[in-house]
Amino acid sequence: MVDGPTGSRGRTRAASAAAPARRRSRSIKPESAPRAHPPEEAPGVRTLITRARSSLLSSFDTELEPFGVTGAQFEVLKNLARSDDETAASLCRALHYDTGSMTRMLDRLQQKGLVTRERGISDRRLVFLRLTHAGERLIPKIRPALRRALRRHLSGFTAEEIASLKRYLDRIIKNGKRL
Repeated sequence: MVDGPTGSRGRTRAASAAAPARRRSRSIKPESAPRAHPPEEAPGVRTLITRARSSLLSSFDTELEPFGVTGAQFEVLKNLARSDDETAASLCRALHYDTGSMTRMLDRLQQKGLVTRERGISDRRLVFLRLTHAGERLIPKIRPALRRALRRHLSGFTAEEIASLKRYLDRIIKNGKRL
């Protein structure tokens, strides 16, 4: 038998202390070894939808530049053309804008002579938004430019693929409304 003190399994303390050090040294990778890069992940659905929206809005902005409005401003004009009872708050809800952004956008549209603000007759606290005659005349001129941008984005799609895309997007929207 060995005269020195032993660990719990009959090894010397020196041998016991060395064992964990050997185990640790095996798990450390040498610094000179090349690091493997993980394969690039394909973008997810959220990312693709966001990129598609961004690409469309950028195209719309380019097409609408000669008319002096942006794609976002056109969305406001289009909503005002559909209803006589729009307020800044209702547009914020419909278009998912914060009130500060909407106020700035409405200010710009008013400066361009496309929108007016009118106080409510029965409730002076309400401010209704109206298209001016210039705003009404601009909308039909803009629509062909937007169709051009959309056609560019759907180039190479078959009619069946476009119909499927519309169904899928509609399902996403309906599923979101259920929440």
